[in-house]
Amino acid sequence: MRKFIGLTMLPLFLAGCMVGPDYVAPDSEIANLDLNKENFSRDAGLWKESTPLDGMPKGDWWSVFNDPQLRWLMEEAKKNNPDLAAAFYAVEQARQNARMSESELYPWASGNATYSRTGDSKNLRSYQGTYDKWMVGLGLTWDLDLFGRVRSLLEAEIANAQAQLDAYQNVMLILQANVAQTYFTLCQYSSEIELLERTLAVRKDQSQFVERRVKFDFSSDLDLQRALQEEYDAAAQLAAVKRQQALAENQLAILVGKTPSQLKLKIKPLGDKLPKMPRAVPSQLLERRPDIAAAERAVYAANARIGAAQAGFYPTVSISANTGLSANKIEKLLDASSFSWGVSPEIYIPIFQANRIYAQKQVALAAHKQTLEQYRSTVLNAIGEVENALADIDLLEAEYARRSEVTEASKKVEALTNKQYDLGYVDYFSVSDAQRQALLNEREQLKLKADRFRACVTLVKVLGGGWSLQDSATFKPESGWYEKTKDMSQASEMFESKE
Repeated sequence: MRKFIGLTMLPLFLAGCMVGPDYVAPDSEIANLDLNKENFSRDAGLWKESTPLDGMPKGDWWSVFNDPQLRWLMEEAKKNNPDLAAAFYAVEQARQNARMSESELYPWASGNATYSRTGDSKNLRSYQGTYDKWMVGLGLTWDLDLFGRVRSLLEAEIANAQAQLDAYQNVMLILQANVAQTYFTLCQYSSEIELLERTLAVRKDQSQFVERRVKFDFSSDLDLQRALQEEYDAAAQLAAVKRQQALAENQLAILVGKTPSQLKLKIKPLGDKLPKMPRAVPSQLLERRPDIAAAERAVYAANARIGAAQAGFYPTVSISANTGLSANKIEKLLDASSFSWGVSPEIYIPIFQANRIYAQKQVALAAHKQTLEQYRSTVLNAIGEVENALADIDLLEAEYARRSEVTEASKKVEALTNKQYDLGYVDYFSVSDAQRQALLNEREQLKLKADRFRACVTLVKVLGGGWSLQDSATFKPESGWYEKTKDMSQASEMFESKE
């Protein structure tokens, strides 16, 4: 018994050992190199904001647009979008996989009960005739995790669950951004339809006016055909925009998890007030991006799998034990003499497997390097997306201002050309050309206005959500809008609350 106790206690002392490299977060080596301000060309000296943007929402970032209909669409998308729900259940699967891995750290117990009735052959020396056999018992199996193989796999599964949670947050953020951008596209179409309906009414009046002039020989049939051409062109443009509006409405309905017939919206034209956006942002904001967080967790999981592969070089020990009661008669089953037991320690030592274990470790090392490079790629891509979003916001403002001047000038040209035509100084070709150019500039201005709204949404998306700078020197992200779940108990509470 002393030998048995010694044999079983030794693995317990060794169970605290883990092989494999300690995890070094890529943030300390790569992110600090790639997310610092030197890698951004558009810092403009604003890395420490002097003007707090306390008005910028952080969680419900769409509230900055002050649009109740947009807020309702966001709520519907979160409740009904099937892709978002599927991403949630992917997180749930990963969480339960981690729980299954955790179960391997503990002994597995099982119970059994059997009954059999046997009739022996009379030609056997051990002939016992016909008899019953009753048996109940308990079994125990424990694979001792001496060198941390199971614990390494558990760490990998937990990191994978956290990465899935980050992926879920990323799906939600992309969904919200798509809803907002599609909504502002619909607002653009509504503005264009309003403009084209006014234009078409004016074109019809002008066609009738030119027709009357033709009757009194003040204009030619060529002028009338040009007037009708402009009228028909405005009608064709109006029909095209209405078609685009219908398609965008269908797309928005799908995003919010409804059929097109279920979504009935009255879209208003674009407003003139844009939210205040920064010219530059602190690099720490990128650390909240769900895709960056998911990539970092993937690196952590790959690092843990190196330890699991390294443990393959070392022995594994398992202990099996069983105890039970067996008797030929059920009334004797509970007698002390019916008791039986057994203990079976087992050790497995790998000696020669033709480099299989070595290859497994090399696979784990290569996978770790792969995820590390993918993390770097994700960070670099994030920097590029932020640069593009900041450039859009900055340069679209200048372009919109110049386009407004062009539109105003083209309207004046149209008005002056109409006066010259009325006085007989020019033919209707000049009028139709001025009208066409003025309408083109007005529609382009409306598109630029919608682009500015969409650019604001894009900046929020590439930064991982809204933000607020609490003081002029330090960035403090909102607690709860984006926070990595560091242990499975927190994740469990989140999922149970969602259920």
